[in-house]
Amino acid sequence: MDSKIIEMLHLNLEPVGIFFGNTDAKSDMEASPDKRNCVVPFILSAAKGKITSMTEAGCTCPGGAVGACFGDGFTRLNPNIHLMLSQGLGDKAPNGAPPMLKEGERFFCDAETGMKWRMSMPFSEKAYPRIVFAPFSRWAEIGTPDLVYIFANADQISALVTMQGFHNGKRINTLAPFGAACHSIVYAAEQMDKDEPCAIMGLFDISQRSAAIKDYLSMTMPYPLWENMLDGLDRSCLTTHSWRNIEKRL
Repeated sequence: MDSKIIEMLHLNLEPVGIFFGNTDAKSDMEASPDKRNCVVPFILSAAKGKITSMTEAGCTCPGGAVGACFGDGFTRLNPNIHLMLSQGLGDKAPNGAPPMLKEGERFFCDAETGMKWRMSMPFSEKAYPRIVFAPFSRWAEIGTPDLVYIFANADQISALVTMQGFHNGKRINTLAPFGAACHSIVYAAEQMDKDEPCAIMGLFDISQRSAAIKDYLSMTMPYPLWENMLDGLDRSCLTTHSWRNIEKRL
């Protein structure tokens, strides 16, 4: 596959292919059901060269199960998620409860508002029975991914957002919805079923930003949008004097 776009964007981490329902790919790292597993480290490991994978049993974080497209993980694993995401349980929290449960993450003003967000989630079951994350250099071992996930800094994100409109002239080709660190996957999965899909920016979850790469966000897109970006790279904004000025600091 053509790696020209990776070189032109000066990506330090490989784009990650996300494969829904894959049971055949050999995995270098499989999520264990015996551990509390965040989805993002598995994506990051893929961006660094490994093929990683998760089943529903190994996707033990409630929000992660939602993000990785294993249905409604909130109801299964944490039915009080709307309380934690708003103002917390306060004095009703059990002894020794972590601050995020007692005080709440305060993403929402109250539990009712948190529930509105929860009920609006586009829950998906596309990942069953297994989701696989693979670096660009190893896509050929598996096939064509369903989604492409890119870690990028502000300069690179600006180019990616611009390039989404190169062939269609639309104002809005990229969305930046609120969610947990991995929820850009389920949001991008929703876009797969649309006639005019959008790319999804992510990694806005401040409860996990301290564990994320400083100054990086993500962009996740259905594979056809990735293919569109490869078409006409020699005429794109990545060949201009403006981008050459930015390249000096990449």
